[in-house]
Amino acid sequence: MNELWWKIGGISACTAIIASAYGGHGLKKKVTDLARQDYWKTASQYHLYHSIALFLVPFSTQQNIVGSMFLSGIFLFSGSLYNLSLTNRKIGLSPIGGVLFMAGWVVLGMTLDKSLFLRN
Repeated sequence: MNELWWKIGGISACTAIIASAYGGHGLKKKVTDLARQDYWKTASQYHLYHSIALFLVPFSTQQNIVGSMFLSGIFLFSGSLYNLSLTNRKIGLSPIGGVLFMAGWVVLGMTLDKSLFLRN
């Protein structure tokens, strides 16, 4: 299971970098509104932060719960902001994604396999 979350994290981080590059170059040609460009920047930043967080998932005793929270948060939070930036239509899923990010960090902190870090 450990390797699966590392693979998902790597793919997700790669897509976050692609999204960030698009936001810095291609998006400006399509979207001139600075606020909408800023939504994209926020989306790609949180996408990358939580892609990196996916690399911590294997250190949790509740990998599927934590990993699912981070991955769902990426889709809902970042995905809805990417959509808002491109279409200027709010779909209202970013708050749910944000709560999933927060919950993922709390559950990760509570379920870290401390034996990996502490020596008896």
